[in-house]
Amino acid sequence: MMNINVVPAQLKDLSLVKRLLFETAEWLNKKGSTQWAGLLKGEDVHNIEGAIERQEVFLVYRSENIVGTFALWSKQTAWDKDFWGIDETSDVYYLHRLALSADEHGRNSGSLLLDKAKEVAVRDEKSGLRLDCVASNDYLNSFYKRNGFIFVGSVEQYDNGEDLQDYHLYFWENKI
Repeated sequence: MMNINVVPAQLKDLSLVKRLLFETAEWLNKKGSTQWAGLLKGEDVHNIEGAIERQEVFLVYRSENIVGTFALWSKQTAWDKDFWGIDETSDVYYLHRLALSADEHGRNSGSLLLDKAKEVAVRDEKSGLRLDCVASNDYLNSFYKRNGFIFVGSVEQYDNGEDLQDYHLYFWENKI
């Protein structure tokens, strides 16, 4: 049995987190998606370094091997406010930047990352997880539904800084 560990990323992990994000952006690009294209140009719109400092970025390890990373925000970003409306409660986490190590694709590791994000939400007594996904990415939309996220709406023609795209919104409810 392999040991799965979730740990908050530290500043010393910044290059690892950036590598995971870059690898995932490359993977998306190879699949024909423009999602995260800014990462391929070295842009960091989510200020990952600041998120690490606030203990909002997590690393998931299987034994000693890195599986991936994800970020959980309890305070909305401007992006989240645009998509979900203003919510001052901090009752949910906003899941961003779910990224796998390049050799983890096709191993059900994405589901493992989602399960670990859910565990953090349960531990921190959040009512659930919110996320957004590019509407045209059928694979990712199906992936979130298969992993217990409920489609709750769409945002059409949102200016993401590169172009106008439609997004789907998903929620996972903590029933514990």
